[in-house]
Amino acid sequence: MPGTLSGIKDMHRETGKENRNTRRDDHLSEIYSKALDLFIENGYDGTSMSMIARVLGMSKANLYYYFPNKESLFYNIHVDFLKKHFIPILDEAERLPDPKDRIAHFLRKLTLLQASSKTGRVLFHENESLNKAHHVEITSIWRRAYELIRNAIRELQQTGNARHLRDSFLTFIALGMANWTVYWFDYGRQVNSEELAESIVETFFNGLLYPGRENH
Repeated sequence: MPGTLSGIKDMHRETGKENRNTRRDDHLSEIYSKALDLFIENGYDGTSMSMIARVLGMSKANLYYYFPNKESLFYNIHVDFLKKHFIPILDEAERLPDPKDRIAHFLRKLTLLQASSKTGRVLFHENESLNKAHHVEITSIWRRAYELIRNAIRELQQTGNARHLRDSFLTFIALGMANWTVYWFDYGRQVNSEELAESIVETFFNGLLYPGRENH
């Protein structure tokens, strides 16, 4: 009986811990969401911790309990966004064996992500506002995307299916085509996002691949 009671107590403690973690995660999600809305509307420099606390209906001291400064909050928002939306795209693309499929999948999904909201406009534009350590961490995640595309381009070049232009230039062109859409895409026309994604993929491959020599 003592062992049974001890097990029940342990189970209750674990359940309580899980509930507390869930509530904390939900609270952080709310902070990230509302703070991000303000960053999108006002920019990084135009958004203060006082503004964020006011929108959240909490004291500034309580907000500082979670984040020591605005830079830390912005960094956590950026990492949370990448983990939830960007890294899964990388994971999916990296599992594809065909280099053309890897590029196409990544460019298509990245374009759709950038066309889904203005989040990318503020996160990537304001990345320079992060301190050195945080900036390096964010850049390392994007480095995965750079390596994914560059390596796929090299594979296509080695098999004679792609033009032998500088692979680093081609990689930055591919990333730029998808990421630059945040500065001109009409977010009120989401119906056009699929067409935009396909246009970017086709335009990139029309410039990269030799006509009639695709590997499938």
